[in-house]
Amino acid sequence: MEVLSGTHKKLGQRIKELRGGLNMTQEDLAIKVGVDRSYMGFIERGEKNPRLSMLDKIAKTLKVPLSELFQSI
Repeated sequence: MEVLSGTHKKLGQRIKELRGGLNMTQEDLAIKVGVDRSYMGFIERGEKNPRLSMLDKIAKTLKVPLSELFQSI
């Protein structure tokens, strides 16, 4: 498996935090973004390096600007 940086873990934690603030499950987010729940889990754990277009979909689904995903990273 690809070894990713701490930044990926922080990004995943931020996505999880924002998702939780909306009382949205990981599966809810995955369905709305159009990916499998397991892939969303990989992103939230910092185990995958999502494309910018995927991050944009995630931000829109979480109703935040893309820059908000990177807050405090």
